[in-house]
Amino acid sequence: MPDSSFILLVKSGFVLYCIFMDPQMNSSRKIRIGILGPRDSVEKILSAVSLYSDIEFNSYEKEEVVDAPDAFDLCQEENDAVFFSGVAVMEEVRKNKLISKPYDYIPRSGYSLVSAIWEMTQKSLPYKRVSIDVVPDQVLQEVSEEFNLSFDKIYTMPFSPEYPESAYEKQHRSLIRRKKVDVILTGFGSIYSHLKQDGLPAVRLYPSVIQIRQHLDQLINHIRTQDFRSAGIALQIIRIKGIKHDSLGNYNDLEKRGKFYIELLPYVKGVQGSLFAFGREEMIIYSTRGEIEAEGNRRLLRDLVCWSEQSNLHFYSGIGFGTTAYEAEKSARKALANAKELPASGAYIVDDDQIKGPICEAEELDYFIKVADPVVLKISEKTGLSAAYISKIQAAISRSGKDSFDSDELSQLLNTGERTARRILKKLQDSGMGEVVAKENRLLRGRPKNIIRITFPN
Repeated sequence: MPDSSFILLVKSGFVLYCIFMDPQMNSSRKIRIGILGPRDSVEKILSAVSLYSDIEFNSYEKEEVVDAPDAFDLCQEENDAVFFSGVAVMEEVRKNKLISKPYDYIPRSGYSLVSAIWEMTQKSLPYKRVSIDVVPDQVLQEVSEEFNLSFDKIYTMPFSPEYPESAYEKQHRSLIRRKKVDVILTGFGSIYSHLKQDGLPAVRLYPSVIQIRQHLDQLINHIRTQDFRSAGIALQIIRIKGIKHDSLGNYNDLEKRGKFYIELLPYVKGVQGSLFAFGREEMIIYSTRGEIEAEGNRRLLRDLVCWSEQSNLHFYSGIGFGTTAYEAEKSARKALANAKELPASGAYIVDDDQIKGPICEAEELDYFIKVADPVVLKISEKTGLSAAYISKIQAAISRSGKDSFDSDELSQLLNTGERTARRILKKLQDSGMGEVVAKENRLLRGRPKNIIRITFPN
């Protein structure tokens, strides 16, 4: 392989893996963006993007807003991002589909309104009495004041995801039939098409070229930022609970390890990782941040956790991100230390000074290991709890939406033992940052538990 670079990674005298790097892999790839909306809007967008020679644009046309979700899956699968022609198309998709890739839409703002009024002026269409949809009332007022426009009567229908496209068309037709308005301004492609087919006075609210490029630039920046972030190194360390170096001569433990390895493979394949046995106790997966964070792969990890609980074959895992393998492993070791304390299977992620976990769980928390916030540091000093623990408690309060807990509830949220949770609540009480607000009634034997309200200063 004369045109490639050979990279060999070594750790503690063991060759972990080697890869051949093609120099072309470092060249910037062509970004693909799918444009979803009615044909006239898609064509308008395509006519404004000729300057973006490094972007591949693909069009997915659906005239009716309600049909947009039918084209979305293919659009998202084939592209790096989705560019919706308007807010209605985007909201219809969001109601029905999971958007997992970067996306943006083009609002109908003052540019669209000014352009429509200019068109009416050129065509000598009266616009003293108008019916208008999609454009927010505030934008309409600002444009009217800026350009000294006056209307005898104006009926506005700002966009709301609560109302289907047909409701806007019905209202427009009712107003024109009752001679309440002279002209209809609409941001819906299908409504405009239907009205024009019936010979009714209608003007289309198109996005301007400036708007298109502005929102497209935002989307491209988002994609490139995400690409850079996703390309970071991810290292995941996995340990099976109860299996140690000196127990692997035991046939039962060897059988457990073999079963776990087979169940682990779909996840490794999903994250496109390389799997290695490091020593006899650990398995290590090398992948990228983007693959580890992908929603589908998170589900695969959750499936592995569920299987391990059903099989009573528990494991704990730490995932670390970094720009180098060394940084990623340091973070993974920190995450592994936290996961080790879990009562059953689970994993944590560490990214620099931020920790998240147990990932894939309903009680997943996101907090800082190292804290520089002076308020948090002051609370830490007063309570005797570490700043990291204070950050974790704040995350638990934010996640749960409440500030009062008994020791059992707090232990579950923090993934600690109940004894540790009692110690934390006692320290908060002693420092004046926790007060008993109730006692839990118990039907079983034992003393009722205190319910403590945590009152951190701002």
